[in-house]
Formats: sequence, structure tokens, C-alpha cells
Amino acid sequence: MQKRNVAPKAKPLHIFIVAEQFRLADKLATLAPQMGDTYIEFEFARGLYIKQASIVCAALSLGFYFKCLIRIGYKSYRRIHFLDELFELMAQNHRAAIKRYFRANIHITREYFERQYPDRRLSDAKLFNFCLRGNRDAFHAMRYVYEEGMIEEDTGWIGGDVMVEAARTRILEIHPEWEGVQQSYPWAETSFRQPIYPNH
Repeated sequence: MQKRNVAPKAKPLHIFIVAEQFRLADKLATLAPQMGDTYIEFEFARGLYIKQASIVCAALSLGFYFKCLIRIGYKSYRRIHFLDELFELMAQNHRAAIKRYFRANIHITREYFERQYPDRRLSDAKLFNFCLRGNRDAFHAMRYVYEEGMIEEDTGWIGGDVMVEAARTRILEIHPEWEGVQQSYPWAETSFRQPIYPNH
């Protein structure tokens, strides 16, 4: 019998495919408001503020990438979404690779950090830990951002986009053949199939 608090032993590739979808949704939500002047299909999104939605997708994708790396190491994980706890469950070589990528791209996170915290100074290692702890519950907090007190001090989505790319890069270092793999089953459909054009 499956223990209630232990997730099923999903295949790493299947987790990766779903993570890719949410990463792409994050990027589309980020880019769509900027594309209305160029592509009529995106005119409905011109100037919209949908960053919360994009962060939720990004945080969800990061959790899935972490779970993928855990399963690549043939380990199980509990039914949790706290990013710092998932990070500690993966193999040490995966954690080291993610930290290396983060350090190599530290300027992206540090520029944001220094704007938000002009009086604080952190080493590269401490900045990584600060971001990981701050992002630990980003998927939940950003979903319910309208509830007072959901986003506490030093939490939210800090350096998370770099972590997403770091985890994804690590997975593709191990399995480069997974680049571009897409879901084939189950095949979902939505009613939003045609572009929406404004009434003139």
C-alpha cells in the first residue's frame, strides 16, 4: 500500500515534461503583454499585468524540476512543495551543479537584491541560501497573494528564475535527448483555441 505522505514513484521524464509546460507558460505570460504591438493575436494582452500568474507557473516548474532531479537519483519524495526541502532531497552533485549555475549568473539576482535591499550585503553562497529560503513556498504564497499576510518579509520570488534555468540545465546535462520532448497522453483540450480580437 502506498504511504499517504509519499509521492508515487513517477518517471523523471514525465515530471520534466510537465515542468517544461509550466516554464513555457511563465515565459508566455511574461512576453504576451509586450507582443500586442507586433502580433494581432496578442493584442488582447497588451499592457496587462500578469506577473503574479507567471511567477506561480515559474515556481511550480521549479518544484517539478527539483522533483525530477530527485527521481533521477532513484529517490522518493514526500508530497511537499517547499523548494528548500526538495532541494535537500536531491543528490549532492545535482545541488552543486545548481549552485554553480546560480553563481555563474549571480549578476542577475544580485542586481535585483541590491535594489530591494540596498543596506544588506550577502556573499554569493549566502545569497543563494537567502533566495532558496525566500522562495520555499512561492507557489502557494503567490497563488493567494490577495490574502493579507501571505507574502512575509524576505519571501516571494527572489532569484527564482535563475534557479529554474539552473535546475533545467542540470537535467539536460544528464539527458540532452529530453530537449523538446512533449506530452502525448493524456491529450488535453481547452475552449480557448482561437485568438480573441477586440470588437471594432
